Amino acid sequence: MISITGHYNEFTVFLAVIVGILASYTALDIMSKMMKKQRNNYLWLTLSATSMGLGVGAMHYIAMLAYYVPVSFHFDAVLSVLALITAISGSLVAFWTFWKWRTSVWSGLILGSSILGTHYIAMAAIETEARIHYAVLSVLLSVIIALAVAFYAMHLFFRSKSVKANPFLKLVSSILLGIGISAMHFMSMYGMKLHIAHSVARKWGQWLPYQAPFSNIIASITITLLIVFLLVAAFKRQEEVRDSQLKEEYYQSLFNYNPNIVCAVDLYGNIQTINPKGTELTGYTLNKMEKIPFPSMFREAEKAEEYMWKSLSGNSVYYEATLIRKDNQSVYVEVTQMPIIVHDQIKGSYVIAKDVTDRKMAQQQLLDLQKDLKRTLSQQDGTIFKFVKSSKGYVYTMCEGKMIRDMGYDESDVVGKTPDEFLPESYARDNRSYYDKAWAGEKVSYEVLLNDFAYYTKLTPHIYKGKVQEVIGSVVDITDLHEAREKLAKSESMYRSVLSTMSEGVVFHDLEGNLIAANAYAAKILNVPYDQMLSVNPFGLDWEIIHPDGTAFALEDIPSVRCLHTKEAVRNTVMGIYLNEKKLTWLSVNAEPLQESKYYKGVVVTFYDITKQQEQEQDLLHSNQQMIIAKEEAEKANQAKSEFLSKVSHELRTPLNSILGYAQILEEQGEKDLTEKQLNRIRKILKAGNHLLYLINETLDLSKIESGHLAINLEPVSVKEAIEDALKIMKPLAKDKHSIFYTRFHAYQEVFVEVDELRFQQILLNLLTNAIKYSPAYRDIIIYTDITQHHVTILIEDRGFGIPASELNRIFEPFYRVNRLEKDGTGIGLALVKQLVTLMNGTCGVRSEEGKGSTFWVRFPLVNPPVPKRLSNEREAESFLGFSMPISIVYIEDNDTNIELMQSILSPYKNVKLLVAKTGENGIGLIRSILPDIILIDIDLPDMNGFEVCTQLQLEKELKHIPRVALSASAMQSDIDQAFLVGFSEYVTKPIHISTFLNVLKSLTKA
Repeated sequence: MISITGHYNEFTVFLAVIVGILASYTALDIMSKMMKKQRNNYLWLTLSATSMGLGVGAMHYIAMLAYYVPVSFHFDAVLSVLALITAISGSLVAFWTFWKWRTSVWSGLILGSSILGTHYIAMAAIETEARIHYAVLSVLLSVIIALAVAFYAMHLFFRSKSVKANPFLKLVSSILLGIGISAMHFMSMYGMKLHIAHSVARKWGQWLPYQAPFSNIIASITITLLIVFLLVAAFKRQEEVRDSQLKEEYYQSLFNYNPNIVCAVDLYGNIQTINPKGTELTGYTLNKMEKIPFPSMFREAEKAEEYMWKSLSGNSVYYEATLIRKDNQSVYVEVTQMPIIVHDQIKGSYVIAKDVTDRKMAQQQLLDLQKDLKRTLSQQDGTIFKFVKSSKGYVYTMCEGKMIRDMGYDESDVVGKTPDEFLPESYARDNRSYYDKAWAGEKVSYEVLLNDFAYYTKLTPHIYKGKVQEVIGSVVDITDLHEAREKLAKSESMYRSVLSTMSEGVVFHDLEGNLIAANAYAAKILNVPYDQMLSVNPFGLDWEIIHPDGTAFALEDIPSVRCLHTKEAVRNTVMGIYLNEKKLTWLSVNAEPLQESKYYKGVVVTFYDITKQQEQEQDLLHSNQQMIIAKEEAEKANQAKSEFLSKVSHELRTPLNSILGYAQILEEQGEKDLTEKQLNRIRKILKAGNHLLYLINETLDLSKIESGHLAINLEPVSVKEAIEDALKIMKPLAKDKHSIFYTRFHAYQEVFVEVDELRFQQILLNLLTNAIKYSPAYRDIIIYTDITQHHVTILIEDRGFGIPASELNRIFEPFYRVNRLEKDGTGIGLALVKQLVTLMNGTCGVRSEEGKGSTFWVRFPLVNPPVPKRLSNEREAESFLGFSMPISIVYIEDNDTNIELMQSILSPYKNVKLLVAKTGENGIGLIRSILPDIILIDIDLPDMNGFEVCTQLQLEKELKHIPRVALSASAMQSDIDQAFLVGFSEYVTKPIHISTFLNVLKSLTKA
């Protein structure tokens, strides 16, 4: 065994350490955010663990790429992914453990274990021809370093009380953890020994172009992700700080600008703070108020103290009291007092006192007015009466007014009597229920009919010390009003019936925006209870109203407002209204001014809900936009794919040109000079090269079909002849596997289909190749046809492994291969078959059973046989034997290998003179001087491309008639089209098929 050693790339090692430190800093920074009990804690926990895991994984792979040794290394993909998962999941468990239990011991041990697991799983992923041995001491030291550093970093960062005060400590912890991870890795690598059994050595990273760039890419991606995580965390942190400051300002504004007294009282009843309104209303400064117990500021001090202690026991209380100002003036207030609870402990109480002095004064004025009203009514046509409750019922104590006499009673008939003693029984019974309510303390008003007259009665209880002492009643004759109301009710009933049946919302409002009427459908559209509809004022809506383009409606643009201002009708205005934060309703609104009269002026507004129509229009617009974007993306992707395929095809065809060209020459000329063993080896080269060329052509054909650029020439083709030709080609391949073709044509009937003959042959060859490839040796393959009146179906049945039912619907997809079949292939053949069949108006499918085999079929419409063609002359039917007269050929090519190949191809023909130019400019000069019979031009030249050379020749009268053949490794249809457009006579793709190429030259000399 040979021991080998390597060396480290210092810059890559530096990158690994930087990634480890940055990952540690990012993870700890995001974790510290979560520890502050912010929102989305699980999101931050995941982000922190992802940062740590990505950093640990990336650091290990960058550090391993930094180690250069002269043997080939590869990484097992499954173990590599497992290492990354271990890093992320281990970090997640470690951070979650600390978050839940605040233990740096277990969280540090878990984090250190995940770092060790990641490292040694990643080391196990290495696949190499050398044997790897680890020194026990190095492994032990790496374990100690990982666990100790992880524990100490977690303890230092999360347990120190000075983290908030000293942000530098966060950086120190991150550097400690990042360097510790790196030290663990390099300590383990220090103890790694490589032994190899032979002296053959290759450069490190044979599977990569370069180690350093790849490690730089890993570092760049990882650092970018970590910086993005940091920026996201910083942005969220700044956002929360702004929210917190904004909330603080909100609360401060609520306190300072509150129109009520707001203050805080401690557990002893002393005022701790008070807002400006409090000092203004009481006349005291805060310093003075701190010396005054809160209850003593009220006239009802005992009541205030009682309620204060209730609030300090944890209850919210409400009461009315009289506040005594500094100048001894009284202020009537409504007081709300609630406890201040901090950490489940009562620290005091908040007090909010609302000045209701104006309301109290208004109430008093109202009482005075009521007294005046009663005196006035006693002198009017109505009646005033009083009653009390006694053992025999309700007894009238006073009854005055003209109306009682109009009813046929004197005062003596009422006073001292109960209603049952002088009123009709039904009237007295109804009165008794109203009197009960009034005596219970409720103000009662009602209407009654008596002797064809309508009366309005109002009962007002007089309450003293919480008890009703008497009830005062007033009666007014409303007979005329009752009759008018009945007429109005009939009219309104008809009017509301009409409105309720309308299929659109209708509202009427006056010049000030007060709603006079509205139908139920309007309330339904606006999502307002119908009984609250008349309280809505269109001029004072707090709804957000927008135009279809998203801009807000100005007040003067609202249809009803504009109608009132212009006195003209407004038609079909579309408005979007946010009836709540989420629901947007679209309305089509009309407004019509009402005819002016001496009673009323205003506007009638009708509207209906068009939300569904608007949403459908928006969905259609969005759908169109998405389709346009998808089309543009598809076109870009298709163009990028075409460019990629063109480049790949060109790069592969260039070396294949020499390989297959020389192999063809050796095969043709070596039958006399080479042994059979050498000829077999040459044929293997040709077979492998042609197989590679076949794969390239299949990929390009599939690309052309998908892009719509594949040209096909449809003509009647004999199905039987096509199958027989395909079988002749495939017999050698079947013979290798000892398989036999069995054909069963439909009564040997010869039928024709309209297809491209070459592409049809390609379909049959692909299906036959698959049948042979996926069948075991010594298994037969059956080819038969099924002919109906209008179609022919070609079926190819094998006795192979079969295809699982779950995969049948995917085998015609590009690059898809059956999972359990380990066979060479690209997964393009069946996809190409389906595309070609579809392109030639056919259908295809498959039937299969696992373990028994598969049957692939293609179906095409039948057509009439073709009309036989007669050969134009005998010379066209002659096989190529050689050029009949001396010709000169100019070959413009800069690649020496391609030049030597061309010379080898044409050397057997003594009457052919080949002249070579290595640049486009030299080639044009050479052509001008000798005027050759044929010009061969490579497309990729050092000074100008072949298209430019051809264009230049086309411009010169003496040269434009000379046939020009493009030789190129590019097989894309766009390049071929461009070649014929600029004036090329033929286009030959590399690698050159010699017989085909010679036939091209012969056809050009005949022309």
